[in-house]
Amino acid sequence: MLKKIVFVVSFFLGVLFGCSGIYLWEKNVFAKGEVLSQQSEVEVSPSPPPPSPSPSPSPSPLPSPSPKPSPLPSPSLSPSPSPPPPASAEEINGFIEQYAGQYGVDPHILRHIAICESGLNPLAENLAYGGLYQFTPSSWKKYRGLLGEDPNPDLRFNAEEAVQTAAYALSLNQAYIWPNCVP
Repeated sequence: MLKKIVFVVSFFLGVLFGCSGIYLWEKNVFAKGEVLSQQSEVEVSPSPPPPSPSPSPSPSPLPSPSPKPSPLPSPSLSPSPSPPPPASAEEINGFIEQYAGQYGVDPHILRHIAICESGLNPLAENLAYGGLYQFTPSSWKKYRGLLGEDPNPDLRFNAEEAVQTAAYALSLNQAYIWPNCVP
């Protein structure tokens, strides 16, 4: 039923448009040739004549050589203090005994954590962790600030500073910062 209605409506619309088109054609709406613009004449301005060729090419001036930049003097950096050479195992054990006594912690725990974290290598690095006890820069700054010492994270690689900071952290019952290495 719907198909019949669509067909009948389409048929009548086609007839309506067709009749309208024939009516307009008979009135010559399409054939009058009226211009719809307001301007009746188009003005054409003459274009300038092309330049006349010169009889002989004039020499163009040669570019002057540009000055070559002189090399800038590089600023001399004042030599930064060189880090101390890595401490030997004997020196590290001496630091462990010294700071374990000073902060009242077990030297065996301090030694065990250092061996577990870095293999007793004060220059050990693993991602953001560094030094004997593998402090992160943020934990280093935290404990060094509490200790009242220089919080420069580069000091994590100084064996004595690292042992002192680890002993201090253990004295505050902060062994949880080494979850895999506390005995």
